[in-house]
Amino acid sequence: MDQHLEPKRYTAWQLIRMFWQSEERYFAYSMLFLVIFFTIVLVGFDVAFTTWYNYFYDALQDYDARGTIDLLAIFCFMAAVYIVLFVYRYYMQAFLALRWRQWLTKEFINRWLKKRSYYYLETFDKQTDNPDQRIQEDIQSLVINSLILTVGLINSIVTIFAFIYVLWRLSGVINLSLGSFGTWHIPGYLVWVGIVYAAFGTWIAFKVGRPLIMLNFEQQRREANFRFAAIDVRAHSEQVALYRGEENQKGIMGKIFQGVLDNWYAIILRQKILFWFTSGYNQIAVLLPLLVALPNYFNKIFRLGDLMQAIRAFGQIQDAMSFLINSYPQIAEWRAVIRRLLTFLNHMYELDALAKHRNKFTISYGPENIISTKDVTIVTPKGKTLLQNIDQTFNAGQHYVIKGPSGIGKSTFVRTLAGIWPFGQGNISLPDNKNVIFLPQNSYMPLGTLKEALLFPDKIANVSDEELLGLLDDCDLGHLKPQLNQVERWPEILSGGELQRVAFARLLVQKPDWVFMDESTSSLDLAHEKEVYRLLKDKLPHCTVVSVGHRPSLDDYHDVEIDLAQYAV
Repeated sequence: MDQHLEPKRYTAWQLIRMFWQSEERYFAYSMLFLVIFFTIVLVGFDVAFTTWYNYFYDALQDYDARGTIDLLAIFCFMAAVYIVLFVYRYYMQAFLALRWRQWLTKEFINRWLKKRSYYYLETFDKQTDNPDQRIQEDIQSLVINSLILTVGLINSIVTIFAFIYVLWRLSGVINLSLGSFGTWHIPGYLVWVGIVYAAFGTWIAFKVGRPLIMLNFEQQRREANFRFAAIDVRAHSEQVALYRGEENQKGIMGKIFQGVLDNWYAIILRQKILFWFTSGYNQIAVLLPLLVALPNYFNKIFRLGDLMQAIRAFGQIQDAMSFLINSYPQIAEWRAVIRRLLTFLNHMYELDALAKHRNKFTISYGPENIISTKDVTIVTPKGKTLLQNIDQTFNAGQHYVIKGPSGIGKSTFVRTLAGIWPFGQGNISLPDNKNVIFLPQNSYMPLGTLKEALLFPDKIANVSDEELLGLLDDCDLGHLKPQLNQVERWPEILSGGELQRVAFARLLVQKPDWVFMDESTSSLDLAHEKEVYRLLKDKLPHCTVVSVGHRPSLDDYHDVEIDLAQYAV
């Protein structure tokens, strides 16, 4: 059965295996099989190269010029085939990573947007930082490192088995005198030296490198916070400039960046210790096979070619057995990345579960064209009551303005009616088969053209450009008509008032039966405010308007005033 990310807790293994049980599994296993097959063939070529070294150095020792030239020609042919196999193995591995990342990114985006988890994370969660980085950067790192480490491990295992026979055959038997206890005959002694040396080195590397896991996890978090601080300055450049807050922002960014540097320096110190060990370990590994093989060479048990082949075979086994040592920084990064992704997924699940547990609202749909609340109580995520026992009915055809002191919970009441505020209890009744739209104070402009922004979120296909241009004129946005099909950073180009008028143009496109406007004219002057309410009345006469605001001017456009102070605790 195809696998998809669902709202539940995940372990590292569950997250990794999902792609291999998804609809992509046949392609994934086919590509992985080819990668493994090419890896085995490449290891076979490595064995052939060590045999070539034996013949080549024997030919040099025998001063065999013709044999040496023939062997060089054979080497060139083998090297050419090896390069082709190596390149195509990389291509298949990279293409598999691309498809894996594509699938996993799509699943994370779907999970993030499912059940409004993105809203809960941003509004109620203080633990999950920078979900954008986790979706963009961490998934890429997880996929690439997973494949590199997997293929590297397979390559190491195959190499060990392929070269142990070669090295065992070349090692012969070494005889160690134990004095009165006799002589110890050790067959294949080069193999045993390699195993003991690699096992000891792996144990030391894990001891030294273990702290890198948490340090890399923390580095990712601090880097993301620093990038967010820079984005925050860019997004609020006008506000910072008007406040002349450059020095303050410099101090904030400097403090955050200092945290990045402090943790980075801790990583450098730990990696320095690890590199001291791995560098010494790898250099000794170059000399060790020569030292242990020379006795058999000087005893004329094997020739120069055998010595060189034994050294190369020992080096191949040593590299393979040292895979975990040399890959430890990458393993630490992989574990940090997967921990961040699991934290992201599991926090979404925890918030979904919390919202479901705390959400005691009952929402029903009826044939009457009314919106009503009965015994509705709204609380904060920490359990503090904002409003209680709200019994309110909104009748179609009448227009309402909701007022009350700042901070009393007017916007939260609207969010509750919209179904996105999960903390509270009570009964909410909505009309069936009616289009109810909620208009926030800060108008959202999606990435894309102005036309796409006007059609957001439905991209209604039967709205002509001429109709959209007419709506721009109606909303006093005629100067934007030449830019209807242009892609711009609209939130940075348009003023707050223009953004709110774009939202009203969008409203006229969607033609709702009900609209709740939360401070949706706060950036408009009184003339523009009067005009947009006139447009609503003239172009959407069937639409019931419910506004939230403080301005006394709003009273002129509504029939009923509702003061939420009567429901305050």
